[in-house]
Order: sequence, then C-alpha cells, then structure tokens
Amino acid sequence: MKRLLSIFSWFLAVLWLWSGPAWAETPTAYVRGILDKTMSIQNDASLTEASRRPLIRQIIEKNFDFPMMARDSLGAAYGQVGAGQRQEFTQVFSYLFQDSYTRLVLNFLKRENVEYHRENREGSKARVDTTIVRTNESIPVTYLMHSAGQGWILYDVIVDGVSILQNYRTEFARAIRAKSFASLLDKMRTQVKSIK
Repeated sequence: MKRLLSIFSWFLAVLWLWSGPAWAETPTAYVRGILDKTMSIQNDASLTEASRRPLIRQIIEKNFDFPMMARDSLGAAYGQVGAGQRQEFTQVFSYLFQDSYTRLVLNFLKRENVEYHRENREGSKARVDTTIVRTNESIPVTYLMHSAGQGWILYDVIVDGVSILQNYRTEFARAIRAKSFASLLDKMRTQVKSIK
C-alpha cells in the first residue's frame, strides 16, 4: 500500500509539473503564445471567418482579466453602484469587449510579422512591447498584464499609443456625466442584444 501511495504521489507530481509550466512562463513567452495561437487560426486556410470567430473569442475570453478591466473602466463610478449592477456591468462589459476585440483581431491581424522588444516587470505587473510589421508600416503594440494564480493575464493593450482600457474609461465617464450609470448600462444591454 505504501508503494502504491508513493507511485501515486510521484505520478501527481509529474502531472503537476507537466500541466503547470505557465506559472514560470515569462511575460514575453505568454504574449508570444497568445499571438502564435491567434495567427495559427487566422492563417488556417481550412477555416472560414465564421469558424475563426469563436476560436479567436475563446483566446480573448481566457486571457483577459475582465473583472479588473470592468472596475478600472468605470473609475470612481464603480464604487458608487450596487453589487448587482457591478456584476451585470462586468458581464456586459466582458461580452462587448470580447466581441469588439475579436472583430479587431479578425480584421487587423493576418500574416504580419511580430517583433518582440522590451519586457518590463514591476512587482506583480508586467509590460511587453512589440511591433506589428507590415509592408508599408510598423505599429507598436504594448501588452499590459499582471500575475494571476500560476500565470499572467492581460488587462490592457496599447495600440499605437492608444490604450483600449483608457478609451473605455473616457467613453464611460462621458456617458455617465451626460446621463447616468443606469443609462450607460441600458445602452450596453441594447448593444449585446444587437450582437446576439
């Protein structure tokens, strides 16, 4: 029995080592992995755009910290709404972000070369600078992430100097000032219905 337990323990240790290398993955390797998967889907001639969409969306869903992004995109307004509204906002925000970012990837990222530059870590946060190189242009893209559990997770992408998260923050603040948080949430619900 002892021998059986010993073998079982060894087997679990090996499984843990094989299944969990992401915790030791560098931020650059993490970003490279995401982009390699995305490019592989985009360049698979056997896939139609309709079949690419859910695969790209799945990558986005798995690799972004939506609760953190939803909280940060609302700024001070996040603490001024009830828990139920925050939860619904996070769900709606996640859905809309996944949809818009999927469309961006499908339309924008094709067969480009990606150059990886500097990686910068500060505590639990990291930044990876890349450049998408096309025939007539080079577009700087920076990925911001933080450690979560055993790996990294993205919370912002800065394309050509423009932060996606900051864009949401500005847009949401303007909408809340003009009307109210309830009005913003209602508008977002309508957008979700039009996509589904």
